[in-house]
Amino acid sequence: MNIKAKIILAAALLLLLPKPAPADGLSLDIKEAIELTLANNAELLSLRQEAVKARAFKIQADGTLTPEVGVSAYADVQREIQTNDGTYRDDSSGVTASLAQTIYSGGRDAALRRQSPQVRTIAELALADGENRAAGELFARFYNVLLQEHRVMTEEAAIRTSELHLREVTRMSELGLANRLEVIRADQQLAANRADLSAARGLYRSAQISLMNYIAIPPSGMRPVKGDLRSLSAEGGRDSSLALAMRSRADLARLEQQLGYQKNQIEIERAGLRPKAVIGAQAGYLDPYRGSDRGEDTWRAELTITVPILDRGSARGNILREQAVLEQDKIAFTQKELDIRSGVETAWTELEATLERLGSTERALLLAEETLRLAEVGYQEGVTPQLDLLAAQSSLTDSRLAHLSAIYNNMLAVVALKVTEGDILSWAKGREF
Repeated sequence: MNIKAKIILAAALLLLLPKPAPADGLSLDIKEAIELTLANNAELLSLRQEAVKARAFKIQADGTLTPEVGVSAYADVQREIQTNDGTYRDDSSGVTASLAQTIYSGGRDAALRRQSPQVRTIAELALADGENRAAGELFARFYNVLLQEHRVMTEEAAIRTSELHLREVTRMSELGLANRLEVIRADQQLAANRADLSAARGLYRSAQISLMNYIAIPPSGMRPVKGDLRSLSAEGGRDSSLALAMRSRADLARLEQQLGYQKNQIEIERAGLRPKAVIGAQAGYLDPYRGSDRGEDTWRAELTITVPILDRGSARGNILREQAVLEQDKIAFTQKELDIRSGVETAWTELEATLERLGSTERALLLAEETLRLAEVGYQEGVTPQLDLLAAQSSLTDSRLAHLSAIYNNMLAVVALKVTEGDILSWAKGREF
């Protein structure tokens, strides 16, 4: 094997080795990136506010068990006869405290209290679903940075090969062993490689910015990424994945909770057709008392029963609307189950396809390396045209890029399967990347 072929083969092997981590201590691995995403991602921060809304709902629901208490006071100045002896009194004042407790609301308050834990659970499940999806998106962005970085390295290796060939052809031209056209072709190949490198660097920078934005790091604080771009495998099979998804998918559990919430919402609307009972008490101090110039304590206790007779169809319309919403929720729940079944099947199909593609690109890469070696030897011996050599160089670069893409797609297929199963966070936590 000649020196040039050894250099090309060494460059190819270097591309397959893990890149050493930066020595500045600021490099970002996938597990830290997950932590930052869960803590800082804007969508997840917004979803956490749903928990605050759930606490507010609980405060209101629990409040139906306590009475309403109020205190009022007044003071006024007026000019008129209001005393027994006919004299004038210029002012009056009073203080009143009132208490009211609903003892029967037609079932509305009880339904609200049943909804309270459901609202909290729905908020928690929405957050869990958001975290599952956010982790999947993070994996795609994180490893896209590594993919683009390896593409830059591949284009740099192509430039080194083209520079080496241009120097050799230029030397051969000076010795009369190559013509001017061969030198121009070699120079064109180098120029094309440099253009590809520039494009690859642009894509790498864009991938970095996209990742940093997703984990809420500004461009000024951009950190280098460390990790290995390598193929992954998935354990189990379709049946085990489906069973896991049915147990773990937070969006499915959230829809199930929504069914219970909506049933209680119907009961709330039905309360509009039922009687209501409220007991109340009021005590106060009035001065003057009933036009007299003396002050007196006053009190009152009452029981109020309200029976709806005719509300022009308002309550029945609300009930009908909420029943329709319940039916929509049932349809959504059934469709989600079907989506999960289809998603698991699709994820495994895509994973199997990426494994086949990975094997094909690996074989193609080995053949491209051997083709370039033979073309290089043949060109030096004068039996291989330069065009074949240049084609072999380009083919090797394309094969390397295709193999890198196949590795990345395989990783994404495994990640997509774990997102579909609903347990990507526990999966990521239990393995080394």
